Amino acid sequence: MTEYVAAVGVHATSLPPGQERTEVEAWLAFADAHLQNLTESASAPKLPTPPKPSGDDLKPFLGHWSPYGPRSC
Repeated sequence: MTEYVAAVGVHATSLPPGQERTEVEAWLAFADAHLQNLTESASAPKLPTPPKPSGDDLKPFLGHWSPYGPRSC
C-alpha cells in the first residue's frame, strides 16, 4: 500500500494545476494519515506474559491439598 501511495504521489506531480490535482493531493493526505495510523496500530504495545503460578498462588484453589506436593504439609 505504501508503494501504491508513493506511485500516486509521483503521478500527481505530473498533473497540471487544477481540480484533479487538488483532489489527488487531498486523497494522498488521507492515505498517508491512514497508513501512519495503521503503522502505529501494528507497533502498539503488547500485553506482558503472565508469570507462572507459584505454590502460594495456587493455595486458594486447592482446598485441603498442599500446593507443594502430596507429602508436604
